[in-house]
Amino acid sequence: AGIRRDLAAMENLIRQFMELAQGLTDERKEDLDLWQILCAQAEDLQREGHDVRLGSGATCHYRGDPIALGRILANFLDNAAHYGDGKPIDVELQCKNDRACILVSDRGPGIPATQREAVFRPFHRLDTAREERTGGSGLGLAIARQLANKNGWKIELSPRPGGGTVASLELYLV
Repeated sequence: AGIRRDLAAMENLIRQFMELAQGLTDERKEDLDLWQILCAQAEDLQREGHDVRLGSGATCHYRGDPIALGRILANFLDNAAHYGDGKPIDVELQCKNDRACILVSDRGPGIPATQREAVFRPFHRLDTAREERTGGSGLGLAIARQLANKNGWKIELSPRPGGGTVASLELYLV
């Protein structure tokens, strides 16, 4: 049953990646409350038993694609849960002037500086074997980057002070 579930998840990710690569995804624009979306995504992870800590909630509205935003945030949170060694995940929203920045920080082993761009390539994985603990297909961040680029957003991975990774998504609130 586990192998079937993994295969179904991989097939879904590959299909999504191919749709993005071919430009077949529908582009929707809706008025979004970024904090509300972030809280909903974090609560989903909390229900699974993860320690997700939400920073103070900034009021920040954005007109954009809710599916793309949700997919990117889900990827950030899933990665933090899988690679964060069971330690707390910090989630923060910063809104300043014409920009919003969503930050998801884990306390895992981090990503070596030489690999921070490479992990955005399809099928690239830091661990060469698909181990049960981390799973993954190496497509999540590639899909997230494609979605971000399509929407004019910026994704970065940086080291967390004290260990771990900070995944950030920057949006322009124009």
